[in-house]
Amino acid sequence: MANKNGLWFAYIASFLTPFTLLTSGIVAIIYSGYQLNKGTDEVAYSHYYTIIRSFFLFFTFFVVLGVTAATITGMVAGAEYWVHSNVLHTVLNILPFIGAAIALAAIVAWFAKIVKGMKQLSVNQAVEM
Repeated sequence: MANKNGLWFAYIASFLTPFTLLTSGIVAIIYSGYQLNKGTDEVAYSHYYTIIRSFFLFFTFFVVLGVTAATITGMVAGAEYWVHSNVLHTVLNILPFIGAAIALAAIVAWFAKIVKGMKQLSVNQAVEM
């Protein structure tokens, strides 16, 4: 397998993405794309491709989650302003916790996917695409 250390670097950088405010994830996908462009074997190709694919999948998920949360919060706040309902006020206070729970579940799923890929890399196995 060509350049296994490079794959480990990309996986670790991808794993650290939530803690580095996307910086390490961007470095990981740029590095992975560079390695794919250079040409590599099938096992390394599947891992680099999976790193890039999972980054953009979860990035898109978090953008949609943020836009949805902001839109719903704005709508409920506007309705609560005009209606003055205790139910709407309670919903407005609960919405950030619901968004945080969904985001944490997505981060755990991301970590699980990265760890699964690392385990497959350690036994020199390609990732199923």
